[in-house]
Amino acid sequence: MRRFPLLLLLPWIAGCAGVTLRPHALEEAVRVEAVGLSFTPDGSGELTLRLEVENPTFWDGEVTGVDFELRLDGRRYAVGTRGVNPLPLAADERRALTVSFPLRSEPGRGVAPRTWRVEVGGGVAVAFGETVRLLPFRAERHMRLQHFRPVVLAPE
Repeated sequence: MRRFPLLLLLPWIAGCAGVTLRPHALEEAVRVEAVGLSFTPDGSGELTLRLEVENPTFWDGEVTGVDFELRLDGRRYAVGTRGVNPLPLAADERRALTVSFPLRSEPGRGVAPRTWRVEVGGGVAVAFGETVRLLPFRAERHMRLQHFRPVVLAPE
């Protein structure tokens, strides 16, 4: 009979996967180490992010994906999601993660290089068993981009 109260706590404990006792720990668990953004004269490009991901919880987790939003000079330019090979992340462990996203722009032959305010934000998906938490990140840089001409959408 003594074990019965412990059995009642089991579902509550299982539901706490991905929870930490430190305030704001999940919001501060991902740090953007580097942002790379480049384009070729034919318009193909790539966004590369080097992230440092910390697991601030008491539970072992697994990084399963990254999503992003890219803004240039305050205007949304691209959004995307990238699944990653599951990357184990033990409790209180910190790991480096590099992800790349393909991009497209208008062909940029003859376009003069220009400095842009680049903002990137999104989240790193970490699975704790059946529970998935999205750990947010955000960074802003000023970058000089060559061969970049924003895609102009035709009016509908």
